[in-house]
Amino acid sequence: MGRVGRKKRMKAFRKSLGIGFNIAAPKVFDSVKRTDDSPKQNTESDFIFYNRSARTEIEKIRNFIEDCVKNYPRTEQKEIISRLRSGDDVHFRSACFELFIYEVLRRQGFTLTPHPELPNGSPYRPDFLVSDTEGRCFYLEAVLATENNELDRGGEARKGAVLDTLAKSPHDKFMIALDDEGSPKSPPSGKKLKNQIHAWLDSLDPDEVLEKIDSAGLDSIEPLVWAHDEWHLQIRPIPLKPERRGQSSTLIGIGGSGGGWVDAWSPIRDAVKFKGGKYGDLEIPLIVAVNLDSFHLDRIDEMQALFGQEQFVFKPGSDAEPEMRRAPNGAWHGKRGPQYTRVSAAWIFNDLHASSLAVRDSTIYFNPWAALPAPESLKCFPFAEPQNDKMQWNKGLTFREIFELHEGWPENA
Repeated sequence: MGRVGRKKRMKAFRKSLGIGFNIAAPKVFDSVKRTDDSPKQNTESDFIFYNRSARTEIEKIRNFIEDCVKNYPRTEQKEIISRLRSGDDVHFRSACFELFIYEVLRRQGFTLTPHPELPNGSPYRPDFLVSDTEGRCFYLEAVLATENNELDRGGEARKGAVLDTLAKSPHDKFMIALDDEGSPKSPPSGKKLKNQIHAWLDSLDPDEVLEKIDSAGLDSIEPLVWAHDEWHLQIRPIPLKPERRGQSSTLIGIGGSGGGWVDAWSPIRDAVKFKGGKYGDLEIPLIVAVNLDSFHLDRIDEMQALFGQEQFVFKPGSDAEPEMRRAPNGAWHGKRGPQYTRVSAAWIFNDLHASSLAVRDSTIYFNPWAALPAPESLKCFPFAEPQNDKMQWNKGLTFREIFELHEGWPENA
């Protein structure tokens, strides 16, 4: 074999090992020219919207996610990209949550190993084995929780299709305000509803309606009432100002989001309990990170999830003020006292997603009854722990600070 032949063989061998070559990380989003800057539609998944949008702020989000994937362990990149590209919002948001948790801990000096085998022989694997700079280890589970409510997911999808049809059907002289209640059990016809609304708006004088709204408010306008199955709509006209007539790009000016009784704390509790009972006895602490997929969450919800629901106890025949107690239905405190002590801490997030990194907060709650205490190194993040029978909240590094994002990211420069 000649010298040139040996060089070619050696080059091919080194390439097969990845030596001396920059192997590009796989891409999450398509490398295409984007021209569509229209808003996200109700029926459009997060990935499809991020992948097609030409908006500058969406490009920032795409680049951020791509950078996180580049820093993710190479052996796991294919799997997490598959989840991101699945078109399923739950898979997309869950995968993003794991990416962001990984990147935040990595930037703070923690070392993470995805899906470690457990020494106790459990067939299940946590999301990460984490080691801090002092060599203290713990397991970390990242889970997306959805708030409990009375809304039917299929019905919400059917409503979304109708709202998309209305949004894309502007009227020359009006927009509309929607109030809705219930959820349809079968697909309504968005086209028929659009035609009915347009015919109704055509019968109205925009100047007369505008004058009435100015004097008595929007609620003074008699609504168009429409129903399909168990979905009920009240539709009111919003006249466009003369200079804007014929220029609107959408029909819906104010949209209803539906009704339903909302419970923001029990999904967190259930997630902590499920993960706390999944792996059996562990030799190191377990931290459960829960991202509640809901805009509304406060400390009361977080405390109820972990320590029990607030309830007022009245003493029969007494004029004394009712006493506030916690029901024995929290993740960490039940009818028999402390429970799920394998969970050393719960890291709770509120609606953390790709476009909210700069504005969302989190809190790590340390379990006072933990079988294995969580490492002190986690106190670099905002945390809460009981002191003198009261919960104390402490400040720490936010995702915005760690990722070095400005407060208005990604919208503002």
